[in-house]
Amino acid sequence: MPDPAIASNHIVTASDLVRRFGYWQDRAARTPVYVMHRGRPRLVLTSVEIMDALCAPHATGQDGCSPDLAAALARVEDRVVVANATGRIVAASATARTAFGALAENGRALTGLVADAAQPHFAALIDRAARTGVPVTAILPAGPDARHPLSLLIDTWAGGLILIVRDAGDERAERDALAAIAVTGNAAAARIDTRGVLEAISPALAGLCGRPVETLAGIAFAALFDGSSQQAIRDALDSVFVSGSAAQIDALLLAGRSAARTVRVGFAPRRIGAAVNGITALLVAPSG
Repeated sequence: MPDPAIASNHIVTASDLVRRFGYWQDRAARTPVYVMHRGRPRLVLTSVEIMDALCAPHATGQDGCSPDLAAALARVEDRVVVANATGRIVAASATARTAFGALAENGRALTGLVADAAQPHFAALIDRAARTGVPVTAILPAGPDARHPLSLLIDTWAGGLILIVRDAGDERAERDALAAIAVTGNAAAARIDTRGVLEAISPALAGLCGRPVETLAGIAFAALFDGSSQQAIRDALDSVFVSGSAAQIDALLLAGRSAARTVRVGFAPRRIGAAVNGITALLVAPSG
């Protein structure tokens, strides 16, 4: 996924790609261009030479990584580390090698990228991603000094595992700020995934809804609202995913057996690099 360091001329929306295809194909001949959909990278436009190298069958070494994959990673600007099915590193992007040094060398254990104390937890997350095929995220101390917190996305590929790394400062600041706001008593927070489904809920939100926290996990965020507000909620989510900009609306929140109450809902995009990979929602109810 795109890193914040990637220039805007490496990222394009589908509509702009259609309008200015000649311009973007010239860009793609020199470096891959990310084609965005709903704020996330959906496709990559690149040269035939790179695609032929990636898609053609290649002999692999004992580490299971083709030389062409390693060569392609050398041109990627993200911090990406690729491991085989046993969790041993087989390739890494140049930015990852710069960030992790010897820890990202081929043959090293993927778990070695994080602090010793965090390795059992990291190993469990790796195992979960490998077993389920579902991406897993975590914030753990990582890097050569094993102190700097980094946000880690663990996913699978045909030969094993792939790790995408980004700075965790913004996410930690977001979490701390939301915690401070929530203690006011009339505000609640939620994290929403790219499908519009709740992936994390604050106890304060469950309180506003008059429902136990465990009954809210995994349901559509719009389902928390009165039918008259649900389309406006979905439209606001779509707007944030497409534009990457924050938004706010007033809506009627269902409150258990009580009458629906008006709340102001603020939406802010969450990102992995340049891509919006979710939304944080803050609901504020009038006092009294």
